[in-house]
Parts: sequence; structure tokens; C-alpha cells
Amino acid sequence: MNINITMTELYTEKQICRQKAFCVFLGLIISGVKHMDFYAPDGEFIGNASNMSLFLLPPGFTIDFAFDEQRINYVTLGWIDGLRWDIKNRTLEFSDCNQSIKLPVSVPLTPVQTKYLTDIFNRTSKLIKSATAANKKAAEFLMMSVLAEFITYSEGESRECVPEKLEAFKNAIDNDVNFERNLEDIMMDFDYSSMHLRRLFLRYYQTNPAEYRAIRRFARIRELLLKTELNFKEIADAVGMNNVTHLHSFVRKRSGMTLKQLRKNLQM
Repeated sequence: MNINITMTELYTEKQICRQKAFCVFLGLIISGVKHMDFYAPDGEFIGNASNMSLFLLPPGFTIDFAFDEQRINYVTLGWIDGLRWDIKNRTLEFSDCNQSIKLPVSVPLTPVQTKYLTDIFNRTSKLIKSATAANKKAAEFLMMSVLAEFITYSEGESRECVPEKLEAFKNAIDNDVNFERNLEDIMMDFDYSSMHLRRLFLRYYQTNPAEYRAIRRFARIRELLLKTELNFKEIADAVGMNNVTHLHSFVRKRSGMTLKQLRKNLQM
């Protein structure tokens, strides 16, 4: 497999756009997408992507998207040998060593996968910007691990139908954007016991509700550090934390960095 990466960028601005892929687009959507629709070169709609998902498009495809102020998404641009659009079968295919694999244009992710892949895209971006041959090659190897998510998904990994009440519970966590309610209070809005909700959440989303909420909270903290000039007390208030000490401890546990270090790292 030969991958040539030209850039990896993080996007956080609110935006509505329609653009054509001039090379391979490999992206990670974490949050903030209102819609993202994909169209084949002949104009036919062939799929879409949502929050916590990957997407992969060859040259010639069109993306129609809108992001709100919660936007966090990465896009890697480059070329992948063997990736092509099969016009006859209307499928994306990857061919390597006389083997052809049909790939989806988008792959839904669990919170754990999203966190893992966020780290990969961050590392790739830094490696590419260093401009050395060795780091560029390292970035390309990292992107191979991202492509593996598409191949694995195409080989039969599918999700069971999520129970309606469980999906409503997850939506209630998502809608508490300022983290004003604690998890137990949100659970009380549903007929299931808290233990049963946790078991179902782990079964269908491969993580527990507390970890899922922590991942969302950390994403919000990263966004506020990057996009605003709020002081640390104001950020703590905005994400439902009692004090700056709690915020410092949470960020250190999640990133291994202090708040100052994380803000500087995000703004590089």
C-alpha cells in the first residue's frame, strides 16, 4: 500500500460549503456537523457522515456540508494507490496485491475509537508539519491504521439496532451542552434502572455513560481553549465544573498536560 500525504488540518470554524475533492480526502468528524453529504462525480448521492465518524473520498467527489460552532473535525489530503470509484457497481474499492475490497465512504465510531483516532490525526498533523522525510513517512504509516477502520468495517462489523430509549438517553447527554446536570439526574428521566442503562450503553456504544460524557466534556474544553480567550475559571464554569482545581485535574488526567500546555499545543 502506498500513501502520499500532503497535509492534515484541524477545522473548528462554523462553515457552510460545497466543494469538490481534488485529491483523496480522509477525514474525522468529532462534533458540530449539521449535515455532510457525498456525491459521486456524476452527481448521484452516495452517502453521508455524522458526528463521531470517518469519511473517505477519492478525487472527483463533491462534499456538501454545514458545521456549527461546535465543530471539531480533521481532514487529511493526499493520494492512496489502489483507491478508486467503481462506476458500474457504484462502490468505493481498494485494490492491493490482486485483492479488491469494497469500502464504505463513511464509518461510524464509538467514543473510544473517536478518542484513539483523534490522537492519530493530531500526531499526523504535527509529523507532516515538521517536513522531514522520516516524519512524513511516519505520518503515512499512521494513516494506514485509519484506513484499517474502513477495511474492518467493510468486512462485516455492524451495529445492532440501538433501543429507542437508549438512543434517547444518549441524546439527553449530548443535549446537555453546558454539563449542567449530573449523570444520575439524567438517568432518572428514563424507565430503565441506572445499572441497566449502563449495561446497555456499554453493549451498544462500547463505553460507559460516564466515560462517554467525559470524552464530550474534554472535547468542549479543547474547543474553548482553542477558540476563545476565556480564563480557566470561566472555562470551568462553562463545562459544569465546581472550580479550576477540578478542571486542572480533569485535563491532566485526559491529556497528560496542564491547561496552559494544552492551550499552547492546540494553538500551534
